[in-house]
Amino acid sequence: MYNQRIWNKVDQNFSNYTNVLRLKLLKSGKNTHFVYVQCTECFIMLFKDADQTKPYKYLPINFEYKFQVLRTPPLLINPSLSEKKGENVVSLGEILAIRFIRESVEKWSEFRGSVSDLEQLRQFLGKKMNQTGFHQYFKVYKKIGKGSFASVYLAQRIEDGTKMAVKAFCKNAVYKEENGKDGLINEIQIMRILDHPNLMKLYEVYETQNSIYMCLELLEGDQLYGLFKMKKSFSAQQIHSIMKGLLEGLNYIHSMGIMHRDLKLENILFKEPDNYDSVVIADFGLATKIDQKPFLYTKCGTPGFVAPEVINLKDDQLSYGSVCDMYSLGVILYILITGQPAFKGKSYNTIVRRNREAIVDFQTEKLNQVSDNQRSLLIKMLQADPELRITSKQALKHEYFCAYYEEEFAQMYTDDDPHLGEMLIKLNAEYIRLDMERLKRSNDENDICKTEDLKVDQSQEKNDLLKIIMRTPVITGRTKSIENSPLNGFQSPNQDSYTPHIKQIQAKWIKAFDLQN
Repeated sequence: MYNQRIWNKVDQNFSNYTNVLRLKLLKSGKNTHFVYVQCTECFIMLFKDADQTKPYKYLPINFEYKFQVLRTPPLLINPSLSEKKGENVVSLGEILAIRFIRESVEKWSEFRGSVSDLEQLRQFLGKKMNQTGFHQYFKVYKKIGKGSFASVYLAQRIEDGTKMAVKAFCKNAVYKEENGKDGLINEIQIMRILDHPNLMKLYEVYETQNSIYMCLELLEGDQLYGLFKMKKSFSAQQIHSIMKGLLEGLNYIHSMGIMHRDLKLENILFKEPDNYDSVVIADFGLATKIDQKPFLYTKCGTPGFVAPEVINLKDDQLSYGSVCDMYSLGVILYILITGQPAFKGKSYNTIVRRNREAIVDFQTEKLNQVSDNQRSLLIKMLQADPELRITSKQALKHEYFCAYYEEEFAQMYTDDDPHLGEMLIKLNAEYIRLDMERLKRSNDENDICKTEDLKVDQSQEKNDLLKIIMRTPVITGRTKSIENSPLNGFQSPNQDSYTPHIKQIQAKWIKAFDLQN
């Protein structure tokens, strides 16, 4: 049975919410009339008069609502074709109205006004709420990745020409996974909150009856994991640049009351090739608000990188703090310096056991060659006791960053452990083996609910875009293969998900890795 109302009657006090946008718009309907629309971070409210302090209706900004932009007809490449998808659009028409749509409600609520006011409302909503009309607003050029439940496309937004990586999810496939819908919603909501140059950016989200399209920043640089596989060595200056950027991004995440919980080589990428100042943190699938209790996933992360207080947690109702991310970042710094994993092992169980024990070898030859400041920071980040571990804010004030002299930039390169790549490949193969049965089953079931492949524009006019070489997954660990990637034929540890037949200790870690693939 349909809920016949889009707007809710006011049953709470809204005085504590800060006004972000207030517009006078024409509310269309049987009794068309002007209203004052006020937007906050969490609600959209309607007022009858400009001087009113209490709204008479409101709607929450959440996944239950979508919005649609109505425009005049677009300028088409071939006007004789009735096709109005992005591939046939030269420019969009002028904005006429904005409609609010509520799940399971047949009617909609429409607002009209000046182009300027409607554009302001659209800009606000685009950062907060899912919208319709993806196929009319984007040109899609090529598929650059594919996973169990999603495909990734190189696309361009018609309105401003911005190139993006669009990840298209099959809703049916994702939602039937354990915590699948909640996990995807959580990831999108968290990415909407975050806005920092060292974090992968989410521009907007589109939704249709069967699919969800996440429009993400296009990263054309490498993946840190891929660089290690290619035996890349790093100078002291490069390590310094990478760590400064990662800590800047992580400190911002923590300042927003969020923790990432899955920092590892696969989730560290670069916006530009060979530009280590362009480092970004990606993949917020396991991120959570620190004050959200209980966590959607409690015991989660990737063995070999996860903090001891997480991997040793006995009660899922217990919690931990954001310094768990600092431990994971400390493991990454350890690998950057030494070219070796912090917890070595030929098997999954061995790595888990050593990760639990949190015993790190600080007496390696490479660590004895680094500066005292760098070594000091590393030890503070890898403290097993979270109470003694350095925070992201404190780390940015550490002497390693505050007193960085020219001698620190000496051309010291890490000689990668010649067996590191082999060890990583074996570990990844173990993850793949553990989940092969589930992946096969998921692929078989998804034949009836796959996201329809987007039409690809192969016009000569856009050959320059087609020449972009995607050398890394745009969402790491979430796609099976990436076109022209050095990682082709290789799968990352968290690519696949939970298999019911594996040992319980393994199941606790694998099941949360990739609910949104």
